[in-house]
Amino acid sequence: MLAEDYHKLLVEIIDIDTEISSIADSRRLLVEINEREVILLKLKEGIVKDIRTAEADYIKRKAFLRKKYDMNQKNGITNIIRGSSKSRLIKELKKLESKSNKNIDDLKEIKYIIDDLLLQFNSMREPLNKSIKARFGN
Repeated sequence: MLAEDYHKLLVEIIDIDTEISSIADSRRLLVEINEREVILLKLKEGIVKDIRTAEADYIKRKAFLRKKYDMNQKNGITNIIRGSSKSRLIKELKKLESKSNKNIDDLKEIKYIIDDLLLQFNSMREPLNKSIKARFGN
């Protein structure tokens, strides 16, 4: 999944009505928090898999490029006309690395956002539980 797709899902998850005026509202909010926490945990698993996949894809493409230019070793006039295969390899490797790093960094940033949201949901849960207990008089 792309980083933009994850951002859209996170926006939907964050949109939660935190106004409570009764015990029923408190319970509703707790249920919503629990449901969204489960969704966040699944998203986090997906992010981790996507990060691993992106890293593995980068390594495979890097190996492919190295093999491509290793087999394309030509000396003489073609090397002068087309430029050295080493410089083309370096250019392609840099391009591949920057593209992969951007994608992986975006995914890692989303993972950190999910971790932060999980912490926020946990911190919201405690006052809600105390509020419900206080209203019941326990």
